[in-house]
Amino acid sequence: MFDTSSENPPISSYLRFVTAVECFVVLSAAVLLFFLPDLGKSLWAWDIPPFNARFVGAIYFAAYIPLVIFWYTARWTPGRLVLWMIFAFTFLVMLVMIIHWDAFAWNRISTYLIFWPLYIFLPIHSAIFLFKSRETQKPAASNLTSTWRTALLAFALLGGLYGLGMLFFPEQSTSFWPWGVDAFHARIYASAFITPAVGAWILAQRGGHPSEHFIFGLNLISGGILPILGTLWTNASVSAERQIQYDLGTWAFFMLFVVSTLLGVAQILMVIRSHDKSQ
Repeated sequence: MFDTSSENPPISSYLRFVTAVECFVVLSAAVLLFFLPDLGKSLWAWDIPPFNARFVGAIYFAAYIPLVIFWYTARWTPGRLVLWMIFAFTFLVMLVMIIHWDAFAWNRISTYLIFWPLYIFLPIHSAIFLFKSRETQKPAASNLTSTWRTALLAFALLGGLYGLGMLFFPEQSTSFWPWGVDAFHARIYASAFITPAVGAWILAQRGGHPSEHFIFGLNLISGGILPILGTLWTNASVSAERQIQYDLGTWAFFMLFVVSTLLGVAQILMVIRSHDKSQ
């Protein structure tokens, strides 16, 4: 599944080192916010309530999976797709940071020594390596069926449009969510929808190597299941007056992530079946 032939050149040791650092930071943030939200509230770069903390932690766990596979394989395929997703995610967060600079806790080390330097460095760094690798040789992509291409395009368009809605109309776009979401958090969350939309668009347009579809599937599954689990876990641990209502809006919220999970599972099954046929 993961091509280690000469047709798939390795990334530089420098890029692999930066990816390793990013893996460490992302995993640390994911563990802190998802498993220790109370501690995370005092250490994070902004004041982050429990529902928001576990949701952001879930996003980081979903981001960690492609990153660690990229670091481990250290090849341009699937590395190039992962870099595009890193660029999309970090660039969007950087924009939101600049717009909502006053939402940050500037008396915390995590704000000015970790969060801001990281999210200024990473989009620029990713863009440079995407440009440098534009002519890099890559293994042949798999042939997508018209059904799969349509499904990926539909996911990209719907996810992308919803993410853009969260950027431009943040409070209106999240009005049905189970907990109250302010404009700052809604815009931060937009990256969780636009980033997989970018990945789906790339795969739909040019097809992808099996390793790319596999990584993308894992990202969708984790990005679908973990936000639901985080919401339910937080709901069970907060006081009664802060618990969510299981109304139509809440079920619509859950369905957003169920769709992501199902598409991710389908991607994994597609890769497994393709691999079995090639044996």
